Amino acid sequence: MQNEPWYGVRLVYQPTGTSRQAYEERVILVRADSYDAALALAEQYSKDYESETTIYTGYAMAFHIFDEDGPALGPGVEVFSLIRESNMDIDAYLDRFHDTGSECCRNTRDDESEIG
Repeated sequence: MQNEPWYGVRLVYQPTGTSRQAYEERVILVRADSYDAALALAEQYSKDYESETTIYTGYAMAFHIFDEDGPALGPGVEVFSLIRESNMDIDAYLDRFHDTGSECCRNTRDDESEIG
């Protein structure tokens, strides 16, 4: 399996037992010989991550990591990418899909009032 390509797989979970409903997105790396095999392997790993307080929603999305120069995962290597078509302007798009104000993380927009 060492020579098989890498995939980044995004999995969505729902924490339970919290006062507010939330969802967690994780991206994990797997080696597989196809998208289907990568998704199946990631779902196996998801069983290890699930607990009494976190359930897997059943949603996974795979991204093939194009490592054209051989196995060289390291700084700056893209492990996941998603292109979504949208007619929204930048601020509306980010507010709708990535910066709703309810994320439990820090991002570059935390220090900026607008993009520019």
